Amino acid sequence: MTNQPAKIKLRAFKIENPSLTEAHSGILLLLKEVLTENSIASERRMTLNEDDADEDLLSNFVWHQNDTYLFSMMLRVIPAENGGVISEELFNQHTITIADVITGNPTQSQYKNHFYFALNNNHLVTNLAGNINIDRVQTYLNWLLNPVRGERYFQLTELTKLPDGVPLSQVSQIEFIGGGGVVSASPTSREPTTISTNLFNLTDEVLSHIISDADSLQQIRNSQLIEAKLKRKPKDLAQEEFQRVMGAIATNITNDSGIILRTKDGNKYTGETVKVKKEVEVERTTGNRIVEEQLKQKMEIFLSELRAQENA
Repeated sequence: MTNQPAKIKLRAFKIENPSLTEAHSGILLLLKEVLTENSIASERRMTLNEDDADEDLLSNFVWHQNDTYLFSMMLRVIPAENGGVISEELFNQHTITIADVITGNPTQSQYKNHFYFALNNNHLVTNLAGNINIDRVQTYLNWLLNPVRGERYFQLTELTKLPDGVPLSQVSQIEFIGGGGVVSASPTSREPTTISTNLFNLTDEVLSHIISDADSLQQIRNSQLIEAKLKRKPKDLAQEEFQRVMGAIATNITNDSGIILRTKDGNKYTGETVKVKKEVEVERTTGNRIVEEQLKQKMEIFLSELRAQENA
């Protein structure tokens, strides 16, 4: 009996460029410095807490031809008593596969769960569950690159869009729900397509009910949307402001129902239609595991689509 294909939802993030002089983030070149042919898995084990044995591990990775993107698998590793298994010998290998994990030694470390991601210099796509903050990937990548990145810090911002068929001029209100409160950003009569002014003028106390991460809150404060208004025509500004504000907020609201967009004709849309996602089907093996090469190619296509949209 043939196993049914797995339906996988891919999330999309922009890799913010930490350089003011370079055209892109340059993260791939730095990853090439640490993910060498001689590297072993034990060098990529990030301890989550000194008093806890849980670890995150970039266990397997594949470079695309010409190093245009990287496809990777992340493992959450836990102590053996908690329940797939990883023998210590596996950490001396160049990479670790799911098959290695399942046939490991039960007296050693154990595999808890895993997910995949692919990235180029501009975007990252992943099948990380939607209720898990992308901070897990961001923290790991910056830890892995710590020996080579200097003062550069790589941030991941969720890609957002307007719901299909909805022009920005039709947006009447955007609500961000979190921390037990509701905050609305409504266009003003003078600027019917601008939402950033309302959000920018909200107090830190109000915004803190939506965003628990103080660094992200400061990022919004430092986004210089007011200065941007002086440099661009209003018709070009509104769409860019929408992307920047919604991206900063959506990155920190993992529950799609926490974002509500209302239009002038009375329709309501949630974060499911605002966040950039793509559902793909991936075949399964006889052991009910996904065909990783197929997922890799689906992610490659998604990265290409994001690049084309950005350059359109």
